[in-house]
Amino acid sequence: MAASKDKLPSVMLRSEAGKLLLEGMSPQAVANMLGLSIQTTKRYQALVAKGGPDALAQMSVGGRRPSLNADARKWIASALRGSPVAYGFNSDQWTDGRLQAVIEKEFGRKFSRVYVRQIIIDLGCADRLKRRRNTVTESGAGILRSEVVPWVSTALVHSPRVQGFEADRWTNERLRAAIERRYGVRYSRMYVWKIATELGLSHLLSKMRR
Repeated sequence: MAASKDKLPSVMLRSEAGKLLLEGMSPQAVANMLGLSIQTTKRYQALVAKGGPDALAQMSVGGRRPSLNADARKWIASALRGSPVAYGFNSDQWTDGRLQAVIEKEFGRKFSRVYVRQIIIDLGCADRLKRRRNTVTESGAGILRSEVVPWVSTALVHSPRVQGFEADRWTNERLRAAIERRYGVRYSRMYVWKIATELGLSHLLSKMRR
């Protein structure tokens, strides 16, 4: 069953931004906290100033199609456990782009690669993806640490839905994906766990169910 409009990740993110702006937080601070552009948060600020929270709630969600249902996700999980070769690819490794093409062919829906990657993570199948070359280990992570750590401390105390995930609990993989989306780097699992532990927030990272 399709999610109601007020439960869509994009709407929840917008609502959280409006709440923070009404509390007096600056557009720049809200942009940094939620991973939005400063132009977007300034637009939200102008709407809230004129019409209050309802002005944001009434914005269009851009015609987004409903999420894939449970049966479709089960089919995708099964496909990921197999080889992309079965779907016409000359490789045994899955990528979000390959799965995007398979979903479009099977279900007639073309989702963004970001959304497809979220599906893979939520299904607990991130290990089936081809590893990216820009994974950052602890030895090479220091350059962004001063920016990432404060952001992580804020992100973890809010629902993953604020960052666009269709899930209510954080996992190591979701946090890694959120950091990658925000800063363009892919930290190792151990380094992400270390950050969360140092912040005293590792208990907020649930183990992914297989």
